[in-house]
Amino acid sequence: MTLLMRHALRKHQLDSDPGWIGPKYQTGFQQLSNYGERRAVIQQARNRGSVPPDVVVQLRRAIKAGALQVRQAEVAEAFLLDSGAIQLVLADHSTPLESDCVVLATGFAPQRPGGRWLDAAVAALELPVAPCGYPIVDATLRWTDGLYVMGPLAELEIGPVARNITGARQAAERIVQATAERMAQSCFYRAMGGRAV
Repeated sequence: MTLLMRHALRKHQLDSDPGWIGPKYQTGFQQLSNYGERRAVIQQARNRGSVPPDVVVQLRRAIKAGALQVRQAEVAEAFLLDSGAIQLVLADHSTPLESDCVVLATGFAPQRPGGRWLDAAVAALELPVAPCGYPIVDATLRWTDGLYVMGPLAELEIGPVARNITGARQAAERIVQATAERMAQSCFYRAMGGRAV
C-alpha cells in the first residue's frame, strides 16, 4: 500500500488552534467587520492537510512494519491500463505508480459548498454573500427570514471551527436560542390578541 502526499505529515490534534473553541480568538474574530479579513483569518488559522497524533503513530508503525510506503508527490495524470490497473503519472516525473485501487482523500474544497443549486438560490432570493461567495449572516446564523446556516456556510460568523463538531455545537446553540426566542415572541403576540407590545 502506498500513501501519496503533497507534503510531509503535518501533525495537529485539531484542525485549528484550541483557542478557537472559546473566546481566546473568537472575540477578536467577531470584532472584524470586513469579510475579506475574516476569510484571511480563517485560512491562516486552519491546520490544513493535518492528521491527529494517534493517526501519525499508526502510520509510522505501518511504515516500520513494511505495510505502508509513503511517497511525497502530486499526481499529474492517471490512466486505466489494459490489465485493469491504474497508473498514476507524478508531477515530479519520478517513476509512475501502478495500483489495483486508488482511494482519494483530498480534504475540504476552498470554495463555498452547494454548487449550482445554491448559486441559483442566492440569485433568486437575493441572499447576501461576501466577496468569497460565502453567506453573510447575522450573529444567530440567519441568512434570511426563516433560513439559518451551519457548517462551512456559517464560517464567516463562527470562524475556522465551523466545519467541525465544535462549530456544529456552537451553531446549534445559536440557532436554537434564536428560534426559541422567535417562537416565544410569536406565542406572546398571539396571546395578546395580535396586539403589538
